[in-house]
Amino acid sequence: MSAERQESKLIRNLSFWDLMAISVGQIIGAGIMSSTGVAIGMTGTGVVLAFLLSPVLTIISIFPIAILGATVPTTGGPYRYCSRLLGKTPGMIYLLLHITMNVGLAQYALSFASYLVSITTGLDQHIVGIVILTFFFITNLVGTKSAAVLNKIMSVALIGGLLLFIGFGLPKADIAYVIEPSHLFAHGTFAFISTLALLSSATAGAQVVAELGGETKDAGRTIPKAMVASTFGVGIFYVLIALVAAGVLPMDQVANQPLTLVARETMPGIAFYLFVIGAALGATATTLNATLSWVTKPLLVACDDGMLPKSLGNVNKHGVPWKLLTLFYLVGFIPLAMRLDIAFITKFTTANSLLSKLFVCFALFSLASKSGDLLKRSSIKLSPAGAKGMAVLGMVVLCVLSSSLLLNLSVMVVGFLVALVVVVLIYVRTYAKNVEIENDLLVDYTSEK
Repeated sequence: MSAERQESKLIRNLSFWDLMAISVGQIIGAGIMSSTGVAIGMTGTGVVLAFLLSPVLTIISIFPIAILGATVPTTGGPYRYCSRLLGKTPGMIYLLLHITMNVGLAQYALSFASYLVSITTGLDQHIVGIVILTFFFITNLVGTKSAAVLNKIMSVALIGGLLLFIGFGLPKADIAYVIEPSHLFAHGTFAFISTLALLSSATAGAQVVAELGGETKDAGRTIPKAMVASTFGVGIFYVLIALVAAGVLPMDQVANQPLTLVARETMPGIAFYLFVIGAALGATATTLNATLSWVTKPLLVACDDGMLPKSLGNVNKHGVPWKLLTLFYLVGFIPLAMRLDIAFITKFTTANSLLSKLFVCFALFSLASKSGDLLKRSSIKLSPAGAKGMAVLGMVVLCVLSSSLLLNLSVMVVGFLVALVVVVLIYVRTYAKNVEIENDLLVDYTSEK
């Protein structure tokens, strides 16, 4: 069976800095550029405190993935962990959440378009979104390595743009105004908690490199290092950006507005355009590109498992599962073609993302309970009891964040998600009822190339 798996055709050529580029590109994206103003509207200048806490909560929620990635690095990380440690039904429900949360491809493309339109005229946002989605789809068709190199270049421009925003804005920020208690929690404690949930999508993203275990050199050490370093590194930028966003203009002026409003106030013309091109466009472009580089991996493993049609996972000469990549291109294309609202897409994808991480926490708890000796292989030294504690802590954080966000979704949307879960349960009990999934967490299908 192992020799026939398509994942054996993947190429192990990603380094720590390749993963850092993918992680940073995944974290810094539509979240910081579009959610900061919304967060100010929800909680006032408390957005600064929320961004300070968010990386810590993010690490807690993704640390189970880091532990699993350090213990048994593998292609398609979370899906493989869930399907091997919890069973094929939880594995397929995770896969469903993985697909639905990546409707966010449309969010990233539309966010890119909205910033481009802010410095140009006569462009249709949804058409621009389709064009940029198509460009990065083609880029990723020729290999994950080329996508990672492109992300390195864009990440430099992105960080440069953010530094311009911070450099011009921070001297003009009124810190006393920001830390005034009545401004920090302008709409109460629950609104602050809901803001933390919203910003979880802005500071999350590094966990996606766990999908690339089969393509990463020394994956057991490289993956967790990249996850932690990128999350806290980007978190520092976020706090400084939030200080500028909330401290230059009154709250009522910047609430629910993009960062370009403050940028115009603090920057001279040339710097403003460099910010929009480097940071605003770069942030959304890097996230879109990074997502397409890893998004297919769980489905590739499911195809090899027989849970999905095997032919769907065919890999081209560049080591890319092109049919699956095309599937996710359509997942992003359809909302753009339907001209769906970006606010709806953002809430929908964030809720699914939080729920998917919950399954990974259960998987870690199961590993620590049934195969605790495997933790000795991990570059993160943790006892079975410690691993269980981290899993439970992650569950608590994710339940609080996801429930606060689900309350902001309509009954129809929640009902739609429930209906999809029912469809998956029927699918597992019919099409996949005779499929036996090999417990291959310790098998390395990918050789150095």
